[in-house]
Amino acid sequence: MEAQQAADLINQVSFRPGWEIQAELMAEGTPFVIIQASVETVNSNRDQALSGYPEKILLASTAIISADEYVIADDLYAAMIQWFIDLEIHECREFFRVGPDKAAPFHPHRPEGQRAWDEIVRDPVSEGSAS
Repeated sequence: MEAQQAADLINQVSFRPGWEIQAELMAEGTPFVIIQASVETVNSNRDQALSGYPEKILLASTAIISADEYVIADDLYAAMIQWFIDLEIHECREFFRVGPDKAAPFHPHRPEGQRAWDEIVRDPVSEGSAS
């Protein structure tokens, strides 16, 4: 698939309310496309959890794909769905809290959270990849 075709297809994708998906060519003449998902959410930090998540934020996640890895639109869409799933798992791990102190045993930004997660998942999720 050509990069412009991939970007055009991605720019037609919609997902959950509050999500905005955008794609653009990384550089003319290359197969690379930059995808950005912007998501309206709340700050998942522990102090925010303790106070009911009052702070609203805009989360922006970016991936770079090589359009030549996709033959048909459905190939590209399946990779995008997997990227969304990976993003959702990442966020679930940040928001999963236990007890009155709101501990996050699987927090993806802490080594102990990553180790705990890896121990319960047979094939750890490769976060941040769109393919």
